[in-house]
Amino acid sequence: MYELVSPVNPRAVFKYTGHILLAFAAVLLGPTGAALILKEPEAFLFYGITAFLTALTGLFLYKGLSDSELELKEAVILAALIFPLCSIISAIPMALSTGLPYEDAFFECVSGLTTTGLSVAPPEMPPLFFFTRAWLQWVGGIGIIVLVLGVLLRPGTTAFRLYRVYLGETRIRPGVITTARLLGRVYLGLTLASFLLLRAGGMSGFDALTHALSAISTGGFSTKAESIAAYPGFLLPCLVGFSSFMGAISFSLYPDLLKNPGKLKKDPQFRYLLKLLGGGTILFALTLLSPEAPSSFFFRQLPAAAFQVVSALTTTGFSTISLEPVSDASKFFLSILMCIGGSMGSTAGGIKLFRLIVILSLIKMVFFRFFLPREALTPLKVNGNLIEAEEIKTLTSFVLLYLGVLIASAFIFMLFGTGASDALFEVSSALATTGLSVGVTEATLPLFLKLLLCADMLLGRIEIIPLCILLLPQTWIRRT
Repeated sequence: MYELVSPVNPRAVFKYTGHILLAFAAVLLGPTGAALILKEPEAFLFYGITAFLTALTGLFLYKGLSDSELELKEAVILAALIFPLCSIISAIPMALSTGLPYEDAFFECVSGLTTTGLSVAPPEMPPLFFFTRAWLQWVGGIGIIVLVLGVLLRPGTTAFRLYRVYLGETRIRPGVITTARLLGRVYLGLTLASFLLLRAGGMSGFDALTHALSAISTGGFSTKAESIAAYPGFLLPCLVGFSSFMGAISFSLYPDLLKNPGKLKKDPQFRYLLKLLGGGTILFALTLLSPEAPSSFFFRQLPAAAFQVVSALTTTGFSTISLEPVSDASKFFLSILMCIGGSMGSTAGGIKLFRLIVILSLIKMVFFRFFLPREALTPLKVNGNLIEAEEIKTLTSFVLLYLGVLIASAFIFMLFGTGASDALFEVSSALATTGLSVGVTEATLPLFLKLLLCADMLLGRIEIIPLCILLLPQTWIRRT
């Protein structure tokens, strides 16, 4: 925070925004090419022109401004700008090609790029619309910064600071550029594996592609109004759930997994993920029972309960059952799982398992201190790694901000007449970038609430602090 005493350098921010726009112009070529294949000539024109103008603007900023290294604060600003800026751009061709109101197209693009999956669009939409949403989720999952690092930037201080803001300190290779490229290959490999699994399970090629893009990015957009409930049987829901699970594991574990499978079991986040999935399935199945239901009904609920728990905890947002009629206890339980989220270093949203582990370790240490002398040193460690005091402060601040945004947003929904459990569920889904809904999010939702959900989705994906720094006056104006 002390760096913010001096404001950011706008020239540096705009120059590297040029890099981002060039990368996003390449992203827009995805739906442009899909429009050509799906024979939607108007959409091809709209997406093609938008891609061209985005690239032209990016090139102008990149070439027109002088070189300068990014400071950490400027890298934070860029991380905060990426998702809203790209959502604004991508909503233009989506609105023009589908006839959606711009604010609804913007909602869909925010939901896509933040890998959320909430939707206000009608179920009858052209195939390109479904592909574009899934494509945006896939791009949003890996992050446009990773594309910039892997393709456009040279190794150096700027690349390191962008990597640090977006992906943290952990590196699986010596350089941040090589790490970003390796993460990209892992992401692509997981997506291909998911596509092949879903295709083998009986999905059509188009559905397998869109669901693979959404599952590995833990996004949850489906081509069907009923989501995964539209696919009968046990196999496809199981394969979709497994794909979502793969996306919620830290990508840093995958490169060496074939050489050292035991590395996965040693990861505390992976162990917590399995425990929460196992225990959560039993508890959620219990919440689905009514007092008069026979005991055998519990076992019949387990497959659906397992899928919904996987979907909520990995923050994917697919569904095999309607959540509108379930009890308040069921909604509250899923809200907790969504807020917890998946592993740090994955595409999952929420508070993240690593932060939960640190908080639980901190609580344990507080109790343990009562049995030790006051002068005894008790460093906080997770999996053998020391957690510094500064990291604990940042983590605690994030969790408190997260809960504050959650409570404030839910309260606003309640002011508009939404029930407490439904308000908490819908806001938890947006803030955790999950996409599960109890029917609150729809086309008739007031514009203010749509924008509130957009803000929650952006805050959940950017993780609050960078967006707050972006909006601080002293970020841009020098103090006198």
